[in-house]
Amino acid sequence: MITALKLVLKEVVYTLMLIVGVTALLFLFFNLMPGDFPGKGGGLPAYLNLLKRLFTFQFGVSVVSGVDINSILFPAFRNTLVLTLGAICISLIIAVPIGIFSAYRSFKGYSWPLTIFSYIVSSIPVFYLGYLILFFVSRQTGFLPIFYPESSAGKHRLLSYVLPILVLGVGNDAISEIVRLISSELGRVMSTDYVIASKARGESLLASSVNEGIAIPLVSIIFSKVPFLIGGAVIIEFVFNWPGMGRLAFQSTLDRDLPILIVIAFLSVLMVRAGMILKEILLYIFNPGER
Repeated sequence: MITALKLVLKEVVYTLMLIVGVTALLFLFFNLMPGDFPGKGGGLPAYLNLLKRLFTFQFGVSVVSGVDINSILFPAFRNTLVLTLGAICISLIIAVPIGIFSAYRSFKGYSWPLTIFSYIVSSIPVFYLGYLILFFVSRQTGFLPIFYPESSAGKHRLLSYVLPILVLGVGNDAISEIVRLISSELGRVMSTDYVIASKARGESLLASSVNEGIAIPLVSIIFSKVPFLIGGAVIIEFVFNWPGMGRLAFQSTLDRDLPILIVIAFLSVLMVRAGMILKEILLYIFNPGER
């Protein structure tokens, strides 16, 4: 328990250091740029006040629209979070069975084409896949709608979540990496002496290998892919007109709305570092002896 607390505390300290570094750099750059935002030119006291507002989630108002930033940002943050988490689930649903099957079959029979398929899918640029899916599924057939405004009917809103999440889940390169890692790690674990002995006792081969061969590799790779998924989410938000933080950041850059840009950077750091903290906790749970 003490070791787990030390790991979490270390990650929290790293998170605070990263937040201070990123926000200080942005604050410096924005002070050098033309334009105005609250606290500009105020030096260290203004920066400390900015940190206080960030950590208390009192983000202030937009210098362009005069609207409270919280009312603009949190809906966008929620949409990006839904898109990212949904894409992770899609990647796992596709990649984990292929990885397990490949480990069992040692890349023989049907496992080899499935593995090749995972690499081909992961190599397609996400923006190209998005426009391709959008053209055939939405424009040509009308089978699934693209994003509807918040005031639209609930059934349309739910359906409009399908395509962006599916494209990001399939089009990011996490699928091929998960397949490769699980197939290699699970194959290695299944050939160890203790797993062979468990099989001889009549125990399930997969159950004996799931912790070291599947759970630990999955935790390691999924949370390390969170920054790349967020980057892919920015592209998907443009392709599907998804009202997330990526679109908001781009529009705020065009409008020179500097306070919103600082808050977006702050929340992005929190998302990535929260993933890293959760990763350390899960790895400690699955394999406390190695932490």
